[in-house]
This record gives sequence, structure tokens and C-alpha cells, in this order.
Amino acid sequence: MIIWSGFGFLVAVFFFGSALLCNLLFDARFGVGYYSAHHWTIGIAMLLAAALCTLVAQPLRERDSRTLTDEHTGERVVLHRRRHTLFFIPMHLWAVLLGAAAVVQFAREWVG
Repeated sequence: MIIWSGFGFLVAVFFFGSALLCNLLFDARFGVGYYSAHHWTIGIAMLLAAALCTLVAQPLRERDSRTLTDEHTGERVVLHRRRHTLFFIPMHLWAVLLGAAAVVQFAREWVG
């Protein structure tokens, strides 16, 4: 069961879309099965998905927040009205997780 809030479902769309795009491009360029046979190609797809998550998450966070200022102390508080999560993880953190997973895929290709 997939759990999301707001536009968090876009993380999955970005990931699977990037994987499909990279699969088609790498297989067309280097031959059928190349994408599946090499871990670094999957890492490229993850980096692409991470970049898309970053590009979309930041404007969403800014759009859905409101800054309030206390009149007496001058302290500023940022209120986030809507969260964009997938499996309870905010979209902007998915970019970090996908980037880390991409590094693991690169390491699997060139180290082991």
C-alpha cells in the first residue's frame, strides 16, 4: 500500500519515469539489455529522479508555507500548511535518499 500526501506521489512518478526513460535511451544506444546489465545506468536514473524531486519540492514548500512575525518579540515562525510526502518522508528528503542510492549503484558497478 502506497501512502502519500499532497504531491508526494510525484516521487514515484519521477523515479519510474526516469527509469523508463534511461532504459529506453541506454538500450537504444548500446543494445538491448544494457540498462539491466549495468548498475551505473540505474544510478543515472536515480540521480535524474533526485534532481526532479529537488526542482519540484522547493517551490511546493515555499508556496505552501506562511511566515508570521510576533509583534512583541520580532520572532519569525514559518508555518507549513501542506506536506508533500511519500511513505511519510517529505519530497525534498527523497532527493537526498535517491542521490545516496545512486552512489550505492555506482559503487556496485565499479567496486564489486
